[in-house]
Amino acid sequence: MTDPGHGEAEAERQVLRALRLAIELTLVVLVVESVGAVLSRSLSLTVDAVHNVPDALAFAVSYFALRSAGEGTSDSYTFGTHRAEVFAGLANAALVLATGLLFAYVAVDAFVHGGTYDGPVSAEWLLFGAAPTLVLRGVTAVRLGRIPGRVRDLNFRSVVLHVASDMAIGAAIVLVGVVLLLRPGANWVDPAAALGIAVVLVVESAPLFRDSWEVLSERTPRHLSVPAIERTALAVPGVTGIHDVHVWAVCPTLVCLTAHVGVKEMTVRGSMEVVGQLRDAVAAEHGILHAVFEVEAAP
Repeated sequence: MTDPGHGEAEAERQVLRALRLAIELTLVVLVVESVGAVLSRSLSLTVDAVHNVPDALAFAVSYFALRSAGEGTSDSYTFGTHRAEVFAGLANAALVLATGLLFAYVAVDAFVHGGTYDGPVSAEWLLFGAAPTLVLRGVTAVRLGRIPGRVRDLNFRSVVLHVASDMAIGAAIVLVGVVLLLRPGANWVDPAAALGIAVVLVVESAPLFRDSWEVLSERTPRHLSVPAIERTALAVPGVTGIHDVHVWAVCPTLVCLTAHVGVKEMTVRGSMEVVGQLRDAVAAEHGILHAVFEVEAAP
């Protein structure tokens, strides 16, 4: 029979390792881009460098929220502090949105007033900051891609979203450097790229807000279907019916299920075996590791 605690704990360990990697590489990227931004005088590279600060803070909040999740279980908090993950997801979204709005204003102002903020952009130094950054983000993306999809919680998905959009941003900045290297007079491309980066940040915050809200409002997780869960339960030998099915997420790594199931006339031991099979089935087919079934005699 599946042990819900073991699956949940392994999911959290994998996500924690991924978050720690994201924090470490983000700090390295921050240093490289900061040097490149100062020496190149590039607004787009500056925007991306500053954007690493809320990224690192958000990843750190997610990391420590997940580390503390489940600790301190008490009579008052029977699920521990799992919801800290969700609030960390909201913090991620708020930080990304605020960064995007701030630099959208700065980029528009720079674009309107003729481009760069401190003299012509040095394409060589821009590429010095942007090219290694793109490689490091690629390494991060590969490592994150190895985490199984079913254990990717809200905060982890926010990290993946950050890295994916950051790779696109890095590629755009490299392209800016190449354009300026070939056409030094094309000063407009740098603030234009900065504005594009700011728009990406604003857009990427939206699904993070949505996912956090859906957990807090106890919506059935999007990747799950109640009718499909019911079909899985009815396929277990001895089960004759199922009703009052409730599926919600305390946090995205802890999806809960409760249901009433009708069973054929059998011994108590037999009914417990049916419950064990039900838990194994919903864990294997739907990834639900915390399921409670109330057994009722079939009419």
